[in-house]
Amino acid sequence: MARKRTIVLINQPAGAAGGGAMEPLGTVGEVVEGLGRFNVAGDGSGPRGMGNAAGMSVLYGPGFIVELPGDGDPKSDVMQVMVTITDEDFAWPVLSRMCKDRKWKMMDPDSGRTFG
Repeated sequence: MARKRTIVLINQPAGAAGGGAMEPLGTVGEVVEGLGRFNVAGDGSGPRGMGNAAGMSVLYGPGFIVELPGDGDPKSDVMQVMVTITDEDFAWPVLSRMCKDRKWKMMDPDSGRTFG
């Protein structure tokens, strides 16, 4: 079985590389809407359609799972999201286009290296 890989999506301004402050990715509503353009959505379960996990909203995309902190309140700011890649062949092209479009970065939580 292929190894699952985890990355974190962040919004780090261009001049803030090397430990600079992160900015919000947007509100939950903005993030969900933006991800929706890349075939990423909740499974329809739970009170807001993004799962039943306490304190977390879960969205599914092609080859990856996105976890947003919070209960899915559309007005809450999102500082980062965790992405679990389940199929690299499908996930990487979508994640790359998504980050380029949204001006986000991908961060490897093991090394701290950012890319994308």
